[in-house]
Amino acid sequence: MARTFFVCCFFLGTALALPSVAGSAADGVAADSTTLTSVATAPDSMVIPRQRLSVRHTQIAVLRAGAGAHHPIVTTVQEEQVLVADARTGPWFHVTTPEGLSGWLHESLLANDVDRTQFQFKPDPGRLERQGSLSLALYAGSYAADREDNGFLYGARFGYAFTSRFTFEVAAGRTRVERNTFIIEQLFNLRIEEETFDVFFYEAGLNVHLLPRRRVVPFVGAALGATVLNSRVEPTWSLGIGTLAFVSRRIALRWEIRDHRLEAGNQFTRFTGDNIEFSAGTQVLF
Repeated sequence: MARTFFVCCFFLGTALALPSVAGSAADGVAADSTTLTSVATAPDSMVIPRQRLSVRHTQIAVLRAGAGAHHPIVTTVQEEQVLVADARTGPWFHVTTPEGLSGWLHESLLANDVDRTQFQFKPDPGRLERQGSLSLALYAGSYAADREDNGFLYGARFGYAFTSRFTFEVAAGRTRVERNTFIIEQLFNLRIEEETFDVFFYEAGLNVHLLPRRRVVPFVGAALGATVLNSRVEPTWSLGIGTLAFVSRRIALRWEIRDHRLEAGNQFTRFTGDNIEFSAGTQVLF
């Protein structure tokens, strides 16, 4: 009987003690929540617009649980690490790391950070890789023949992209040039009847895209070919610069300036001249 009495007393005491244990656990949770809240805010802090700040002037900085050096350490961050600030109290900023940890850091260890991604050239989202594509460009413009008047120019270019940077291209163009004076006329101050003749050129060369896979692609090019000038075929080489501006996945606007270097004249008055091409047109990828 006595044994039964003691067993009953034991279970009764345990049951009475359970609420106090549960209450202690609940108090612990509440205390932890209060601690977390104090980590995120300070009594005299004010909310500020979110801004990007980077760690400077130290290799490793510590984030503290409150706005002051006496608060415990939450985590450490390295120099150049970008943080997001959303509150401030005095010289202390409340910041958040990319991993989601937050704490307070002194302003002497922070500097404004510029988002450099907004200044980067973005790849063309319509066609990230143009390697292996064929292209056809139709163009028109002006052809300034050396020692002659400008003439209206038209032609076409056909290309194949070995890579996104290098394109092999063949081209042909035609213009009509009006000859005003010959060299002999300039020497003796004479004037002979004006002459008009057709100029036809063809060439093959390589274009190098300086910023490949972008919406706007500047390029430089070089080519070898020939120019049919006044019924004579003259070897020609050319250098040019230009830009492709893609308006869709397959269509681009193209402008170009190219210097066609060749010898011209007859056997008595040979000279080397620069024929400058100014052209613009449309290029289509296949």
